[in-house]
Amino acid sequence: MAIRLFQSLTSMFCEKVRIVLALKQVPYEVVDVKKDERKSLIEFTGQRKVPVMDYHGQRIIDSTFISAFLEEKYPQNTIYPKEASDKGLCLMLEDWSDEVLIGAIHLMRRAETPEAHQAAEKELGIHLRSLDLLFTGKNFIFERMTLADIAIFTQLHYLYTVVKYEIPPNHKNLHTWLDLMRRTLKLPSLYDVAA
Repeated sequence: MAIRLFQSLTSMFCEKVRIVLALKQVPYEVVDVKKDERKSLIEFTGQRKVPVMDYHGQRIIDSTFISAFLEEKYPQNTIYPKEASDKGLCLMLEDWSDEVLIGAIHLMRRAETPEAHQAAEKELGIHLRSLDLLFTGKNFIFERMTLADIAIFTQLHYLYTVVKYEIPPNHKNLHTWLDLMRRTLKLPSLYDVAA
């Protein structure tokens, strides 16, 4: 039985898992799950959330758990830093990206009035400034690309491609890091994807 990834193409969490699978060079089959057609997913998992990985009959739900599972099964091209304290920080930053940064991005996506858009942009701006400071003088958060970089990148990729929000140019460190991530992952520029 092959490894199958139940996914949605525009989900940043599914993109995170696709990147981890690619980095670890793990072959897998894709099962695209449309928002309104989740019957097969519910039958398989008992819930509607993607991503879900079918690993030879074993169900793993949630991008964080799938990434940790893949790291255990396929330790090559590790997605975590070497030091235990750095790994803890990496996991915290991944969680921050998945739980906090996404909230600010969803506010931007759902803003329908000028006032709501301005408030959402203000909140998102706090996070973008923090990230710009984080990437001052460094290529990645740790000595190389880790799950923290991947999680943050996929959220910002979603922000541009789905929400259609351009990160202001004054966040130079963040833009430099985004370009490095695209080159490292061999992805087209966000501008090409969104066009």
